[in-house]
Amino acid sequence: MRSLPIAFLLLPGLTTVAHAQDRSHLQGRDSPLQVAEQDDHDRELRMTPVVRAVQKAADSVVSIYIQHENAFAGRQPVTEGQGSGVILDDSGFVITNWHVIAPVVLADGYTVEIKLKDGRARAAKVLSSSPTHDLALLQLQLRSGEKVKPVSIGRSADLMVGETTIAIGNPQGHANTVTQGVLSATGRSIKVMAPDGVGREYSGLLQTDAAINQGNSGGALLDITGKLIGINNAMAGAAQNIGFAIPVDTVREVFEKELIQSFAAGGDAAWLGMQVQDSAGKVLVTAVEADGPAAQAGVAAGDVLARIGDTEVHSALDYARRVLTAAPARPFALQVLRGNRRLDLLPVPLSRAAGNLIAMTGLSFEEVTADQDRELLQKASRAFYKNSNLRRFPLAVLRVQHVQAGSPAADLGIEQGDVLLAVVGYDRFRGERELSLDSLHDFEQYLRQNQNGTVKVTILRGKELLDGQLDVRRLTKL
Repeated sequence: MRSLPIAFLLLPGLTTVAHAQDRSHLQGRDSPLQVAEQDDHDRELRMTPVVRAVQKAADSVVSIYIQHENAFAGRQPVTEGQGSGVILDDSGFVITNWHVIAPVVLADGYTVEIKLKDGRARAAKVLSSSPTHDLALLQLQLRSGEKVKPVSIGRSADLMVGETTIAIGNPQGHANTVTQGVLSATGRSIKVMAPDGVGREYSGLLQTDAAINQGNSGGALLDITGKLIGINNAMAGAAQNIGFAIPVDTVREVFEKELIQSFAAGGDAAWLGMQVQDSAGKVLVTAVEADGPAAQAGVAAGDVLARIGDTEVHSALDYARRVLTAAPARPFALQVLRGNRRLDLLPVPLSRAAGNLIAMTGLSFEEVTADQDRELLQKASRAFYKNSNLRRFPLAVLRVQHVQAGSPAADLGIEQGDVLLAVVGYDRFRGERELSLDSLHDFEQYLRQNQNGTVKVTILRGKELLDGQLDVRRLTKL
């Protein structure tokens, strides 16, 4: 952006030293520009509602920089995109637009750096994203004991066209820029070409004439009380002062029902098999996966989540934050309210891969290694390679621990104790062929590519090899 020329104007005589009768001492004189010091009354007059709103929310708005390692810059990260974000809680959850962080989820080598209003710069991790709603959830990598200020969240359902709106963001790299306008309209729709090359329509948006420019995306749209009423996400390129924001009620719904339910999607993340959401000031369990850890521990849909360990739970965000740090195979103490009763329950989380296998097939497995049962692995190897000259000793085999009643696995006739040897996949060089499985993660990744379809599996039962077509259910957000 071209800088405006700036000139310093010198008033004649301001820089000359007065000739005093006593030349042995420099004599001071008063400046002709006398300052009228502010009193409390003057400051109160200047403290408009807009100023109060900005002071309330400014520390909760951050600048986001998308960086990429560049070999030509001495492998130093180079900023290739920027935007804004809003802090949701004091542990460092940040909401922004999906299109702001799209390079991170669409390509390798990109990282996120977040700068706070007070000058701190911290790395951030993308936890989950929703391209269809143009929203993403990030986690600030804060230092031990470090806190940040969350925004005060309002409502958008009762907004009035014509009321004051305030946008705070990082337009053109000018961090914490404030613009003011009015709510021009509600229920607007726009069509855009998204970073993944998909044309999308976003509907139900707020329209404002508060100036929104490139870099404002993901920033806060506030009401006159300083509460968050929207997340800025677009501007009309061929017009002036036509900006759009995702209403905060939509943000809350997507956050609770999608973003916090899917952020722990990694293969090693903890999986409880339950879903919660905020309801009338309580944290309500809305769904429980049959035979998942929560169900086995006694959690039921309709329970109210009261505590996790020794900590009270006040929101779905509290639950998400604790699940984020939970470890598979380590008991996760919960207290729920069921009617007039308090129940202390102790589910043991599974890995995300193990949980997804239950959800997709109804099967629970154990990975059996050579140290645990060398004879079983030798038998599996002989069975798998019996018609070839190949011999490969597997790292592990998958033995069925439990079959969920009414599941695709039960319908196929798979039984406890069966060993899953292989799936039939397609190799572009060899065509259809059997692919051996060594881990839960391998099987889960294969099934994720075949949701709502079928896969051919090979089972070892005793000395008998069995083949069959296994239906694969679509994953939910539990």
